[in-house]
Amino acid sequence: MLMLIMPLLSLPLLSNPWFISSSFILTIIPWALISFTNPYPWALTLSSLFSIDLMSSSLIILTLWITSLMILASYKIKFTNNLPNNFIISSLTLSIFLILTFSSSNLFLFYVFFESSLIPILILILTWGYQPERLQASMYLMMYTLTASLPMLVMIFLMYLKNNHLSFILFSWSTPFPSMMNSWWLILILAFLVKMPMFSLHLWLPKAHVEAPVAGSMILAGVLLKLGTYGLMRMSLIFTQVNKQFSSVITPLALWGAVITSLICIRQTDLKSLIAYSSIGHMGILLAGILSSTEWGWQGALAMMIAHGLSSSALFLLANTTYELTHTRSIFLTKGMIIIFPALTLWWFIATAANMAAPPSINLLSEILLITATLSQASLLAIFLTILSFLTAAYSLFLFASTQHGATSPSSISLPPLNSSFFLNSSLHLIPIFLLILKPEMICNWL
Repeated sequence: MLMLIMPLLSLPLLSNPWFISSSFILTIIPWALISFTNPYPWALTLSSLFSIDLMSSSLIILTLWITSLMILASYKIKFTNNLPNNFIISSLTLSIFLILTFSSSNLFLFYVFFESSLIPILILILTWGYQPERLQASMYLMMYTLTASLPMLVMIFLMYLKNNHLSFILFSWSTPFPSMMNSWWLILILAFLVKMPMFSLHLWLPKAHVEAPVAGSMILAGVLLKLGTYGLMRMSLIFTQVNKQFSSVITPLALWGAVITSLICIRQTDLKSLIAYSSIGHMGILLAGILSSTEWGWQGALAMMIAHGLSSSALFLLANTTYELTHTRSIFLTKGMIIIFPALTLWWFIATAANMAAPPSINLLSEILLITATLSQASLLAIFLTILSFLTAAYSLFLFASTQHGATSPSSISLPPLNSSFFLNSSLHLIPIFLLILKPEMICNWL
């Protein structure tokens, strides 16, 4: 509880976002000590309803890290006096809901906090979004999530009637409908598939990203998408056999969807839309690894969650920085940035290299684990994986080359200099991606 109280102590100082950022970074240290020195699963039991293992604590640290960096990236809200206090309260509330979600050991409590995190992100999009279409984007987000979540709530009640408990720690679970196993499992995990999102359930994500402010895009890509994968992994640990049987249906759809969204990335003209579609592609291979029900698949899934959380958040930060400098998100109008801002080009290069899983990043480690686990299901899936790997490199190179190279426009000469906080923010995003490869068991060996 001390970890939850510490950020709240900063509420009287809401007028200073820098203090909030610092306080969040300081709260990471106790969480790191708890998780990385704890070799036993569920060894830290806070109460009968809250427990923490290595997977939970890793995602809690990611939540605190991304929250602090998204506040740091939103300095213009303070300078323009665009409701800075409300922004800090919304960010803190979202972070607390996410921490409670990742530390819940009760399925019903997990559902409550899982859905509660929807409210702060809606407030962020509606209040600090860029364009009038943010109303439509918020409606998409709300309708997709709630439509898929209500059937899951019914299944949770039926599981309680069957098992008399909803604890993740106890593995003595029985299915409420043994004769309708596949239908029951699909209804139960549908909310997670929407939140990830899986291809064909993803239409809300590009709209939400394009209309959200930089803070909303960073927390949405960095942490909120991980709620779906986290919930699916928790349920897969309990019902491993059902998960494995169902993989033959979902895995080809997820990988084919990843290929299609990668093709969509290549023809995008909007920076944020391209990065949003690339997230759907990464979630496709992550879903295939989870459904393999293998140790490598689940360890690679957690590594991918951390790697994608940092790299996609960094890409949205860079896209917003480019937008603030040039006042456009069009890829065709932001040419020749390497001539004007060589330092910005360096961070673009590192971020796109991490996004395409170049060594020595943890993105590469996670993709190796996930590809190996996926191929253990069926060797024919190698066709999808080969095309996906090629297309990922193609759209990453397209993103970098299109924005950084080429002839500059005459209006680019009078662009303002980069803000000093940008370099700190980029470093805190991208340096951990390459440092964690030195000790990968910190984010892999959670089983």
